[in-house]
Amino acid sequence: MVKIQFYSLIRLLLKQDKLELPPCENEQVGQLLQRAQQKIATPFLHKLLDDQGDLLLGTIIMVNRRNILHLQKLQTPVHDGDVVAFFPPGAGG
Repeated sequence: MVKIQFYSLIRLLLKQDKLELPPCENEQVGQLLQRAQQKIATPFLHKLLDDQGDLLLGTIIMVNRRNILHLQKLQTPVHDGDVVAFFPPGAGG
């Protein structure tokens, strides 16, 4: 299984903190995001991605505690047993 963890405003929006999906052959983070959205009735991709499907500035997605910006971004491979964490852009002050 691929374990997805939701944090911050996405967790509040979805009213859940995790989701598990069976792995898919040769899946990438971008595809996993789409699959997760199909399983959850509440729209959330707009909190992470822009209209072109790129990461919004400030979005953090981690695969096994490694930021995908330092890997292959949305093309980062996802495998059985991986933990993927979604953090929407945040604001503070």
